[in-house]
Amino acid sequence: GLWGLVNNAGVSTFGEVEFTSLDKYKEVAEINLWGTVRVTKAFLPLIRRAKGRVVNITSMLGRMVSPSRSCYCISKFGVEAFSDCLRQEMYRWGVRVIVIEPSNFVAA
Repeated sequence: GLWGLVNNAGVSTFGEVEFTSLDKYKEVAEINLWGTVRVTKAFLPLIRRAKGRVVNITSMLGRMVSPSRSCYCISKFGVEAFSDCLRQEMYRWGVRVIVIEPSNFVAA
């Protein structure tokens, strides 16, 4: 089996809701949310067999919003919900699901 899986997808964009295209929302969600779901589903049988863990890197913006960041916030809220559901489903198998919510990083 596979003991650990870390999902760390994260692309972002800036723009007010009114001026952000649906394609941009889809692009960010495709990577941040659906990429996490796809990779997790692909490796979950191996993780379950090893009683391993899934670590999903989300963001503080997966719990609170910020103006002009709706694409990113929506995708990270989705990863939070996915992780919470998966955690409850995997409990009986001894699989841990962990969420890490870093904040902004600024390169000096």
